[in-house]
Formats: sequence, C-alpha cells, structure tokens
Amino acid sequence: MQIYHGKIISLDKGDNVYEYLAEDQGRIVYLGDSLPTEYSNVDNSNVVELGNRVLMPSFGDGHMHFSNWALIAVSYFDVREAKDISEIQQIIRNKMAENKKKKAVIAFGVSKHSVKEKRLICRKELDDVCSDIPLILVCYDGHSAVFNSKMMEKFPDNVKSLRGFDAAKGHLFNEAYLAGTDYAASLVPPLDLVNSIIKSFDLLAEKGVGLIHATEGIGFPNDLDITLVSLIARAIAKKSQFQTRLFFQTMEVEKVLKRKLPRIGGCFATALDGCFGACDAALHEPYSNDPENKGIFFQEEDEVIEFAKKANREGLQIEMHAIGDAAVSRAVKAIEAALLDHPRKDHRHTIIHACLIPEADMKKIAELDIGITLQPSFLISPLEPVSYLEEILGGRVENGSPLKSLLNAGIHVSGGSDAPVTYPDPIEGIYGACNHPYDPPQSVSIVEALKMYTYEVAWTTFDEKDRGSLEKGKIADMVIMNQDPLIMNPEDLRSLKVEKLFLSGKEYQSGMGVMGMLWNGLTGRKEEI
Repeated sequence: MQIYHGKIISLDKGDNVYEYLAEDQGRIVYLGDSLPTEYSNVDNSNVVELGNRVLMPSFGDGHMHFSNWALIAVSYFDVREAKDISEIQQIIRNKMAENKKKKAVIAFGVSKHSVKEKRLICRKELDDVCSDIPLILVCYDGHSAVFNSKMMEKFPDNVKSLRGFDAAKGHLFNEAYLAGTDYAASLVPPLDLVNSIIKSFDLLAEKGVGLIHATEGIGFPNDLDITLVSLIARAIAKKSQFQTRLFFQTMEVEKVLKRKLPRIGGCFATALDGCFGACDAALHEPYSNDPENKGIFFQEEDEVIEFAKKANREGLQIEMHAIGDAAVSRAVKAIEAALLDHPRKDHRHTIIHACLIPEADMKKIAELDIGITLQPSFLISPLEPVSYLEEILGGRVENGSPLKSLLNAGIHVSGGSDAPVTYPDPIEGIYGACNHPYDPPQSVSIVEALKMYTYEVAWTTFDEKDRGSLEKGKIADMVIMNQDPLIMNPEDLRSLKVEKLFLSGKEYQSGMGVMGMLWNGLTGRKEEI
C-alpha cells in the first residue's frame, strides 16, 4: 500500500481536491481530507509527502501518428527549429552523415512560415546537401512534403501522375503527398520501426503520458505499422501498464474486422480534406487570398456516408479527419446518416481537428453526442502563425478552434498532439487551450484544459470507468507535478513539469530490449489495444 499526502487533484466530475490518496495493488482505495484509522499504521516509508508538489491523473494524448512520430524522434530527424533554409541544409548535412547507410531517409518539420525566406526549400537545395540517398522532408502540417532527386527517381509513376506532384520544385501536395509518403514509408527497414516504437514509449512517459490514441496505417507493406504497434503496445502494457488504443486509418472495414480491432479511422485514408498549411482544407467559402479555391475533398460524399454506415453497423468506433468547415459538415452528415441507419446510444464517434465548425453543425455534434479531438498546440505553433491564417481565412480565423463554445455546448472535447505535427507534450496543449490566440474568450479554464488531456482522452475510448480521474476503485495512473497548476496564471503554465509517472500504482520504468519486448507481446494475456 502507498499513501500520498498533500494536494490531490482528482479531476472527477465535482473537481474535488483531497489531502490523502491511498493506493493498493494498483487501484485507488481511498481519497479524503483525513486518513482513516485503518491506514494509520502504514509504514512511513510507504507515505509520500508531496509538499509543494501535487498528485493528479496521468496524461493522455488523444490523437497522434505514433509510429510516424517515433521514426522521426528516434531514427531520423526534425528541422522545425531552423530559422532559414541554410540552417535546414546544415541540419540535413549533419544528420545525413549519421544516416549514410540508410536505404532512404524521412525527415520532418519544414515550414515556409518559420524561415526568413518565407518559402519551402526546393529539390535542388536538398540535392546540394543530399544527392546520394533518397530523402523526403515532410512539412509541419503533415499534408505536404519536399523530396530530393534521388527520391524522385524512386517514386513510381502512379505518384508522379497525381494531383499535387511538382517535379521542378520537388514538392508534394494533395493526393500526390498521400501516395508519396506511403511509398517513402515502404522504404523504412522494419528494425528501424521496431526500435523507434519501443524507445518512444519512454519519451512519452517522460511527459507524464500513460495513454495514447495511436492512428496507424500509412504505406508500410502489409500494414506492418499496425502489426508492430499492436504487438509492442501489448508488451509495453504487460510490462508497465502503459495503454495504447489503436485506430486503423482505412476505409476498408473488413481489414479492421479481420484484426478484431474496435476502432477505425484517423487521417490519411480517412482524411476528408487537407489542411490550412497547404490551403486544401475544404471550406464552404473560398480562401480569402484565392477566390478560386475552396480546398479539396479526398472522397465523394456518398463514399464517406457508406463507409460510416458500414463501420457503424459493425459496432466500430469511427474517427475522421476534418479541418475546414465544409469537411466538418460532411463528417457530421456521414455520422448522422450512419446513426439513422443503425442507432447506437454510446458510439463515441469522433471528429479530429475540427478547426472551423459551422454553428448549425456544432448543435448537431452536441445532439448526436459526437466527440471532438482538438490540438490546442496548433494554436501557438510558430510553424503556422496567426498572421498566415488571417491572410488565408480573413475574419474566419476568429472562429477557429472554438474550445469554450464546444464545452458550453456540452460536447466532449479531448486534447491531442497530432504528433509529429506538434510535440507530444500535454503541457504545451494545456497552455494553448488556456491562452487561445485567435479569440481569447475561447480560452478554457485550467481545470477544463487538464481534463481535456486526462478524463476526456479516457472517455473517448471508453476508458473513463478505470482511468482519467482519481477516484476510489479506479486504476492508479497518476503523475506528480512540480507545482500546483490550479493556482497558476495561464501564461505561466509552461513552467509545469512532470516529476514522476505512476501506472497501476507503480513508478514507470524505462528500457526493454527488442527481443524481450517482442516476446512479451507474443506471450501472456492479450492487453486491450
């Protein structure tokens, strides 16, 4: 048994704060403001005095491209900190020296908004620093990319023939981006993928994350990422109780049923539109800087509706990427049609991103009990500044990511990073949610932001009975924070730090060899994913 004494932030329905929490065999057995006599004889070595620190539920990440981010974080590299194109080139030059034996290299984080040239790097500039290894540099938005000549030589003809392929500049947009990154993923050695996934759980734990919603299914042969994330996530859960909930990014319902997974969707194959970075998010009205452009849809409306109906009939939980207001309308229409076709009271269907939401659709989202998973870190990212959004959206930017309005409408809103688009750091998301830069009244309270990354992430995947808040009987997934967020000013939230992560009452322990991890995944109890 372990006793914690100090400030205990429960994040339960009543937002209760306690002085004592008792954990026994991985479950919370007591919460209160005084310690009952039956616990008074607990050895002092089993009592944790928090002092100025606080205990609260561990964090979740409600939407991330886990294996993609893992590869960037562990096996490849990121250029988002570069201030100009020469810095990007220098990062690539240095990193390619470490990756000279790679079959191909996938890097991330380029943005025309964060470099002084205010444009994307081009193919020739990549060739200047990397001419002998195929290289693809994915843009910060996860919907466009730049490639070098060696990669262009390898691209199959079907990639080169798609909308958005620009051979001269070496740029990929629209369908060419989806196909091009799928192809690049097929060049990743499986061992690189395995090592990256294993090590990345430790990186998440350092941020106090104990539950992730991993969207997988992008280009790997035979959906290898699905297989490996499933296998390794089970091993991690067996070892440390870290929880992974997998979303298969496909509209092929049969593939999900064959693997006996309960969830379908995410981005890529289930992305209804593009993004603001590539100006291909689907809008009801044209972009302010381009009166001929309303963005694009990746599927026909009938196709999306039939997919939603089929997945809903099979009892699957659906998630769909929709950024522009027209895409959000299409997602709402598809889910509404599916629920009319086959009513379900507790479906937990979710729209990811939902950056612009028409007022009528917000009402329907509430009525249909559709969840929304937002990425508040987008709001504060220098890679996509407010000035750029004002240029392309005009006054509509003030209606972007209406966090407070969504909560006031009674909608379940969870927080995610969309990693690698932003770093999977819940503190950054909490800061963004409490300091909304487009429309300050849409900022949420600190308690509401904390719940977006704890209780609401658990609720989205039916985990709230066991996780997401500190309550008697629940699993003791907890973090010790260096200070009390409830008494902080919102602008100071970035100084919050995670000191320790506990999963099922035990402090998270990092590190496990590849073979041990795979063996644990293949044997023993099959953990839920």
